[in-house]
Amino acid sequence: MRRRIFWSTLIASLIVAAMAADRAWASRGHPYHHYYHHRHHGVVVGGPSAPAMRGALVEDADTGRVLYAYHADMPWPPASMAKMMLLLVAEDQLRAGRVHLTDPVVVSATAAHTGGTRLGLHTGDVYPLGELMKAALVKSANDAAVAVAEKVGGSIPGCVALMNQKARSLDLRETHYNTVDGLPPTAGHDVDVTDAYDLATIGRALIHTTNLLQWSSQEECPFDNGLRMLHNTNHLIGHFDGCDGIKTGFTYHAGFNLTATAKRGDLRLIAVVLGAPSNPGRFREAARLLDWGFDNFTAVTLARRGSTLPVRVQIASGAVIQPVAAEDVKVVVPKRDVSEVKMEYDIPAAFNGPLLMGSPVGLINVLAGTQVVGRVAAISPVSVGSASQLLGTSVIHDNSAVEQGTAANAVNTAE
Repeated sequence: MRRRIFWSTLIASLIVAAMAADRAWASRGHPYHHYYHHRHHGVVVGGPSAPAMRGALVEDADTGRVLYAYHADMPWPPASMAKMMLLLVAEDQLRAGRVHLTDPVVVSATAAHTGGTRLGLHTGDVYPLGELMKAALVKSANDAAVAVAEKVGGSIPGCVALMNQKARSLDLRETHYNTVDGLPPTAGHDVDVTDAYDLATIGRALIHTTNLLQWSSQEECPFDNGLRMLHNTNHLIGHFDGCDGIKTGFTYHAGFNLTATAKRGDLRLIAVVLGAPSNPGRFREAARLLDWGFDNFTAVTLARRGSTLPVRVQIASGAVIQPVAAEDVKVVVPKRDVSEVKMEYDIPAAFNGPLLMGSPVGLINVLAGTQVVGRVAAISPVSVGSASQLLGTSVIHDNSAVEQGTAANAVNTAE
């Protein structure tokens, strides 16, 4: 029993130590969680020329690896990019079954009288929730956003609370919401605040946990059974190769902002532009940043989730297992470094067991030259041990390593 405890403690310590090393190496303290919780790494090659904006960032949308950052930790109002979080909250409520896309939403007087960019909804109008979500994303309609918020959160304050709760769950260090639409502060509320790092994290969550890109990828899309057409405020859609999202934002104080994503081949990038001086400028800068990312980096997949590793582990019961990758072993590296990418295995040759299927037995380290650029857990593909031995045995869960089972100038109005 003491040997079993020893080995369980050793494996747990191995993963915890790797996490600690990752945190020390990262340029920012986000934890390394699957998909949208991947932490932000430092810049790995020289960036593009100085941007004409207040803050900017380019990162890989799958791993969270930051390829370029310029004042990315600068607090900044998200303006209508706050609707990204509103829609994440709405998607959470949809998944929980509390609301449905087809649910009728009665437009309140508050929603109907919301300023800035709007659909022109009237008090008492009734639309399906999904149509209003689409309008909030594609057209950036503030009246639609408030109607969505009142439906999914019960009230505007209720929805703001859900948005801040979601921000905490994503470990967003600089983000706090006081509105559901990103409009400028009034006597009733303070300004929303975020930064480029957090916006990229929200973007990854939206990309990997929702189907919202089906709307944000359309240059124009029908509303209310085609009675009206929504024209996308993101002018990269249809004009920049691979771009399919996500959200614009503008107020006089925040300037022109954009969180954009594009995919070419196996590489999906996110670019964040904050405080550009003009509407065309934000799209021009985002396109320049994305082009730079695609020109200089590539995605390398060394193994797929569930792939058998060329390592054997002797279990005390006599069984021999070959661990598998807990998730895709994928990294984004400068194109010049592709030939240097390799995997190394930090996996013991023997294990006292018992093991449940999905239990971590070690780590796969991905190196570019001598630098570790990624880590994925190696897990047992089967359960090993008798029923009595396995009783009470648990899988060590850690999302950093394991998933169980494996352009015209804008009009003078806020968006």
